[in-house]
Amino acid sequence: MAAFGVATPLVRDSLLAFLDGGNLAAGVDGIASRLGWLVAGAMALHTYSDLVRSPERAVLDPHPVKAAALLSAVAEGTARARLYLPIGCALLLLPIAVDGHVVAWLGAVGVVFGAWLCSLGVGFTVHLAAVWAAYSPGLARVLDAIRGDNPRLQAALIYAPGAVLGVVGLAVALASAGLQLALGGWTPGWVLLALPPLLGAVGWAMAAPLGRAWYVRATALLAEIDGLYAVADGETAAEEARHVYLDWLARGRPEMLRTLRAGWRAHRGWAMGAWGLGLVGLSAAWNADPVALDRTLVVSGAAVALMGALPGRLSSGDPAWLDQALGVEPFAVFRARAAATFLYAQGAILPPSLALVVRHGLAALPVFLALQLVAAAAGGAGALTAWRWRARAPYVYGSVALVGWAVLVWSSRSGEFL
Repeated sequence: MAAFGVATPLVRDSLLAFLDGGNLAAGVDGIASRLGWLVAGAMALHTYSDLVRSPERAVLDPHPVKAAALLSAVAEGTARARLYLPIGCALLLLPIAVDGHVVAWLGAVGVVFGAWLCSLGVGFTVHLAAVWAAYSPGLARVLDAIRGDNPRLQAALIYAPGAVLGVVGLAVALASAGLQLALGGWTPGWVLLALPPLLGAVGWAMAAPLGRAWYVRATALLAEIDGLYAVADGETAAEEARHVYLDWLARGRPEMLRTLRAGWRAHRGWAMGAWGLGLVGLSAAWNADPVALDRTLVVSGAAVALMGALPGRLSSGDPAWLDQALGVEPFAVFRARAAATFLYAQGAILPPSLALVVRHGLAALPVFLALQLVAAAAGGAGALTAWRWRARAPYVYGSVALVGWAVLVWSSRSGEFL
């Protein structure tokens, strides 16, 4: 929470520029809906990991459980652990109230908290329903059509977080639109703010019977999926050993090769996700207006800062004695993780930088250099927190990265970088 408090005044001029004479109702609608979608996306992933892929399953599997009571306990734990999301967003929105628009601030906070509540109820329901869908003979052809290279049983679980985000995102969009109408003078618009919490309550009511029927069976489903992947991994292990993302940069450096192999085999989504974030940055950069330079620095800077969480993921499953057992220096591992993070971040940097060069020429060079500095800082900070704090690394790095990104935003608005 302290990090959000520090970041709030720094990002005020960027996130809440409409307070300086813009359309208040439209501005509040825009920022509330986007923060609501951000919370919904995070909660879609958190409810999946806490319910379906929780490490507690390995402990509970040998014992009989009361599924309904366990589901309530898991939901309570998820709610407590992720409460910082809406509270942090409320702090980022606080300048709206400070500028005298208290009602607008309360409405925007209501949209964000509604997204959080809705994601809890809908998330648990959809992920439990995904277990049913994986076993459903009637949906077999549908899953075969959308599964790609994944096992059919996995397809339902893969798309479940996206379904949660789609449902909750639509409810958040309607709620934020109602807020805009209400701030514009149409009083019935306030009623739409109740839509996400109401949908979350309905979702939770549906989750209880689904939990009794499918929570325990999810363990068998996961075992089948993991078994199918083990067979596939055994068939392709030799091929993957020869083709690892960026492994040509690790010649003669075993710690670097180990890090890149761990990143590609266990956390491949980070490599692909970086290029996906690069496309998001490209969309912000592909504009002839000079404001695209600032916008790209803000958007791509956030993407690069997010990539700094990679070292924490790489170290999440490592016991404290691993480096000593392997005979490697911890500092060498630190350097390898920092370098790998820097290299992975290029996927988020190169596409928008290329777009800026095409649209703005050499004026794009300061943005490119600034993003490279952010990538180096994110890699170093992420590797340092993974080295020193291990299990707590995501929380420490997340706080540091949030404040660092806020300083970057403030610098871009004040002209320190550009």
